[in-house]
Amino acid sequence: MAQLSPASLPKQLANFTNSTAGLDLGLRLLHALTLIGTGVDLDNATVMRCSVAAAQIGLARRYLRFFDFLGCFQNVHDILAAGSPTRTRTAMELAESSALGMYLVLEGTTMLHDMNVYLVSWYTPVLLEAYKFWFYAICIAIARTALDLLFGGESRNSSPSEPILSTASLLNQLVIDALNLIIPGSLLGWIPVSEMGVALAMLVSTILVWPAVWGKAQK
Repeated sequence: MAQLSPASLPKQLANFTNSTAGLDLGLRLLHALTLIGTGVDLDNATVMRCSVAAAQIGLARRYLRFFDFLGCFQNVHDILAAGSPTRTRTAMELAESSALGMYLVLEGTTMLHDMNVYLVSWYTPVLLEAYKFWFYAICIAIARTALDLLFGGESRNSSPSEPILSTASLLNQLVIDALNLIIPGSLLGWIPVSEMGVALAMLVSTILVWPAVWGKAQK
């Protein structure tokens, strides 16, 4: 059987941007670059433009993930419905999906405020609670990846549909999550990093995760 020739670069790019994950990652790259632009020693007009662009791109990314909490809570339901035995990794997946879902729900309640449609007095405390759940979800993800690195396939569920990642892939995921942890950690004041440091962490984690998202969009 003849092998199919790989799709052209424009076709691959179209596949990538037509997927929600690919579009969000592309916007995340622009978001990181504009945030870096606000911290570079440029003229005031350019810095202001970068600041406005960063805010608008950040809001656009929130539109894309507004209903993502449904997937998180569906995952929680599936785990509980499966009646899996109490395993450390399963419990971690349950906790991670729950925390991520709570982050997305709480963040979603502040959307109208950020759109300047309906300003509320509870905006800041609710957003800070959302960031806490985001921080906890990433911490659990890091712990889960570390568990996989230490115990390999023994720590994973026995489901044949769940792929066993290589050590290199796990290490890559560990670095990505560690960089992503800086974002909510800095917003909460738990990780003392400058705004430029946060922007650089976002840029590097975006570049590291890009090949996996690009490849998945081509399937």
